[in-house]
Amino acid sequence: MFKLIKAKGIIRIPPEYFGQPLDEIALQILRQEYQEKMIKDLGLVLAVLDAKVSEEGYIIFGDGATYHEVSFEMLAFVPIIQEVVEGEVNQVDNYGVYVNIGPVDGLAHISQITDDNLKFDQNRGILIGERSKKIIQKGDRVRARIISVSTSGGRMPRIALTMKQPYLGKIEWITQELTKASK
Repeated sequence: MFKLIKAKGIIRIPPEYFGQPLDEIALQILRQEYQEKMIKDLGLVLAVLDAKVSEEGYIIFGDGATYHEVSFEMLAFVPIIQEVVEGEVNQVDNYGVYVNIGPVDGLAHISQITDDNLKFDQNRGILIGERSKKIIQKGDRVRARIISVSTSGGRMPRIALTMKQPYLGKIEWITQELTKASK
């Protein structure tokens, strides 16, 4: 899920930026501080969109910079457990499939793709079902549910996916299920 977040704070403007437009400098500093970082309770900040800086600043004794109040907007990605997502398979290996779900990839472990026993064909780079002969490969569109999110250490979140529930999996498989159900 994407969120637009409005925030307020204090920004330090170093002396080398004096004389330049405050809003532009603030935007540059805020982007360096927040963009592409995982922040607890906010999610993965994708972009700082806008900044409005108070013209009046404060000086702290011993520091040549000025401090200004700032309000700004950020676009963040927050993966939510139980959320259903669609994406494209980026990578297939003997461990499972990596699915692009926007700014990050999620992993559907081989045990979470289908009830069939899947085997990895290294030559073709695919997973194939022993009984059903269903194939999943790079470039396939899939629908999955987020089952866990790990956001330790301020780095990119690790997202675990499942495709074993009804109407989840490769889009082609879902279409076949719906066609069978309507007959």
